[in-house]
Amino acid sequence: MAAGLPVRDTFWNVPLWAQAALYAGAAVALAVFAWGLWRRVRVWRAGGPEARLDRVGARLRLLAVHALGQARTLAQAYPGVMHATVFWGFLALFTGTVLATIDYDVTLPLFDLKLLRGPFYLAYELVLDLFGLGLVVGLGLAVWRRFVVRPVRLDPTPAFAWLLLFLFVLNVTGFVLEGARLAVVRPPWGAWAPVGWGLAQALRATGLGDDALRALHLGLWLGHAALALAFVALVPFTYLHHLITTPLNIFFARLEPRGAMRPIPNLEEAEALGVSRLEEFSWKRRLDFDACVECGRCQAACPAWLAGTALSPKAIVVKLKRHLHGALPGPIHGELIKPEELWACTTCMACVEECPAFIDIVDTILDLRRYLALSEGALPSTAPQSLQNIQRAGNPWGLPPGDRLAWAQGLDVPVLEEGQEVEYLYWVGCSAAYDRRNQAIARAMVKILRAAGVSFGVMREERCHGEVARRLGDEYLYQTVQQETIPALARYRFRKILTHCPHCFNTLRHEFPQFGGAWEVVHHTVLIRDLLAAGRLRLTRPVEATLAFHDSCYLGRYNGITEAPREVARAVPGLRVVEMARNRLRGLCCGGGGGHMWMEVPARKRVNLIRVEEALGTGATVVGTACPFCLAMVDLGRKVVGAEERLQVRDVSELVAESLG
Repeated sequence: MAAGLPVRDTFWNVPLWAQAALYAGAAVALAVFAWGLWRRVRVWRAGGPEARLDRVGARLRLLAVHALGQARTLAQAYPGVMHATVFWGFLALFTGTVLATIDYDVTLPLFDLKLLRGPFYLAYELVLDLFGLGLVVGLGLAVWRRFVVRPVRLDPTPAFAWLLLFLFVLNVTGFVLEGARLAVVRPPWGAWAPVGWGLAQALRATGLGDDALRALHLGLWLGHAALALAFVALVPFTYLHHLITTPLNIFFARLEPRGAMRPIPNLEEAEALGVSRLEEFSWKRRLDFDACVECGRCQAACPAWLAGTALSPKAIVVKLKRHLHGALPGPIHGELIKPEELWACTTCMACVEECPAFIDIVDTILDLRRYLALSEGALPSTAPQSLQNIQRAGNPWGLPPGDRLAWAQGLDVPVLEEGQEVEYLYWVGCSAAYDRRNQAIARAMVKILRAAGVSFGVMREERCHGEVARRLGDEYLYQTVQQETIPALARYRFRKILTHCPHCFNTLRHEFPQFGGAWEVVHHTVLIRDLLAAGRLRLTRPVEATLAFHDSCYLGRYNGITEAPREVARAVPGLRVVEMARNRLRGLCCGGGGGHMWMEVPARKRVNLIRVEEALGTGATVVGTACPFCLAMVDLGRKVVGAEERLQVRDVSELVAESLG
């Protein structure tokens, strides 16, 4: 302290030999850190190319919100607070250490400028003490959760216990040596370091003299310095590596729409059809595996895991992570990862939505599926028959193409002709064209469009767009279908495409442009909402019911449309809207995506039954849907659980059409 001014005395009570040892140890620790990091980078770089340096501003925003701000981590209360307090505490202490180093080793010797002095130093002491205390509390929460509560999704391994103990000792020794220093110096501003000051009072109360306190301080300083240097050196070699890999993975996250699977270019000449070997993963996918913190959030949200199938998304990524570093032998298919794990995925994206490290788990599963479908021809269950039906008859049921417009009988639905222009091409989709229950959706939409005076037409040449083939890995069939469908669409004049099926919506909106078919695509709930807002629809007949809305994965998580269907439902007189516990972007899949509408997957309890039980728990009398797949799966579920008398399943368009009178 100079003339009563608070100043950080960096090496108080530390002899020159200890200072020299610190600098020498720091050089060694940084060298070990750099070597370990380079080993990991070399493993990532061995993967194939992938462009991830576009839109740097958006990537920096992601980093700020989800790495520094811990936004996705905090979406779950207990683990979110636990991890955030540990991370922010660590970040504050790390920043404080860097600032102290700059203060003593850069600005003071080079510019004769002392940064850590006066009010700024007092604020520095207060912030570091409070954040350091938060870190200790967070570590305690982590111990309690992992080793006492022990949720299924976490592995209470000894290695993790030792790591928590290491961090705890590192932080506590820092506090105690601060307390020993304050107990000897007794500065008038000591209360600005509240934790250290409290420990100083406790140490003085023990009766220790200044010499004993100085000896205690030096011993703790040496131990704390050794632990801190060991921490730096160990980062690339332990679980701590996620301090680097997770922010990196967030920065390089996928920015294009989730719903757009990457095509296999030059399919006829491609050397690799899907992924079967580690060498075929891109550098980004390898970083994905390395960034996994093994928190199990993906597993807890996965409908396939909840249903008791063979799939755990966490297990998939962790096994590939071990394989990446040589800890688990291959081959990937058959030994490391079983086919039944891959086919159990509904592609609902719940795992991706929950992952705090932004790992593209579904993309990896689909790439592995592609290999099984294209190179091995190993499709599961009844899926091959459905794909053959798409190829032969243009629909998964194999029903006659000439029956596609049978749903419109008696409605005088306009069929597009070349040269005619309409506002909307209504893409009906296979489900509403051929499934008797879902035909009611298409008929309701015709009633709504006519009531609002919307110019529309349907296309006689409409056929299945092959989305199910792509999700099942058959990229060849999918691209073949596009070669027929896109030119057919291009023959007609329309401003937008209207769909009521989220799978059609997602494919037409995000995947057709990959093959030259770029049109504006609108989901029916968005159009109905806009028509209501514009006063073009008047709902007069009450529909007395309580509705729990079920979010379609391909509408909500894939395309961010969660409020439009709810706004439509709330506009229906007499309809009361309630929410299931899992809703919107965290809604539970119906179990029909990823090709599951067309195949059987062994499970302990099917996903649609779990979802129906959740709906019944709300007291709702109607489950509202905005997807024919969801309607079919939930409708089947209510029948299986014997709830046909208590619970209806209806598309929101049917409710609007009923209310029109």
